[in-house]
Amino acid sequence: MDVIRDVLVQDARGKPSTAHRLVASSEWDDIRLWSDKVYMPYTVTPIGKARRPDSVLDATQIGHFTLSRFKYGIPVNIKDFSPETGTGMVLTTLRGSARHWSGARAFSDTGVGETFVVDNTRTHYWVDFDPDHLQVNLTFEHDELASLHERWFGEPADERLWLRTFRMGGAGSPWISLLAYVCQCITHMPEAVSDGPLGRHLEEVIGVHLLTQWRAQLAQPSDQLEYRLAPRHVLAAERHIRENARLAPTLSELATVAGVSVRCLSQGFREYRRCTPMDALREQRLQGVRAELLMAGPGATVQSIAADWGFANMGYFAKIYRQRFNELPASSLRNHRLT
Repeated sequence: MDVIRDVLVQDARGKPSTAHRLVASSEWDDIRLWSDKVYMPYTVTPIGKARRPDSVLDATQIGHFTLSRFKYGIPVNIKDFSPETGTGMVLTTLRGSARHWSGARAFSDTGVGETFVVDNTRTHYWVDFDPDHLQVNLTFEHDELASLHERWFGEPADERLWLRTFRMGGAGSPWISLLAYVCQCITHMPEAVSDGPLGRHLEEVIGVHLLTQWRAQLAQPSDQLEYRLAPRHVLAAERHIRENARLAPTLSELATVAGVSVRCLSQGFREYRRCTPMDALREQRLQGVRAELLMAGPGATVQSIAADWGFANMGYFAKIYRQRFNELPASSLRNHRLT
């Protein structure tokens, strides 16, 4: 695992190197500038008392893949990954842990040596990183991977493939062995990887391995809710939910914004999101409350934060919050203040 953990920050002699350094900063704007380029635009929120990151980002190209070594240095929640960039991520945890969320309720934890795969063009995804996290990630272009699938497997990929998120890797796994080989090549022959035929070879090997793992997911039952790109009216309603969740818009308001009837909007959400518009709104509001509880200042209370997000019945709110996050809202607030 050391060869993966030290990739991009040590040279072939084991000496510290900054040849691949993009940013090392405690300024959010600096980090966002580069992370948007390496990954895609997204929203990051600190969790707990720490507000200033201690972030380091190093990266290199392997064909259309970008391999990066990244940490924020503090616990964070990351969401609202932009599907418009046409990219996805393969996130390998090298230190600490991460909790990955996809669909409406499904989550998967990754510890040291474990990897999570998501195509952000097809799946709504967010992640919580603990304070000790260190990631070695691969960012891929969906169209390139789709073309590789057709070339190697002789047919276009089943659209359901891209909807699946999954965990792989672990000590002794083929994926970790492959990643270690890739990292060794980067460390010892960086120019051959970034500009030569070795890089094209590695691009092909990584891509075929990922697609093979991905195809295997279709043969397994999924306990995750599928989340697909949807018609314009569903996307318009989702955008309004994200921007106005605190105001708790009504179903009629969402339908008006989307330019369709309540029935049409509800059918769209059931078909493409496996939930109702009100389920989606409730999820966004609960996420908003949780984020504020985890960042609350002195004097803030559960009741004041919940009320600010439109929850008037505290008994009902506590019940659905516990169902969603497996803890009471008061525990979220208390644990934050103990950190």
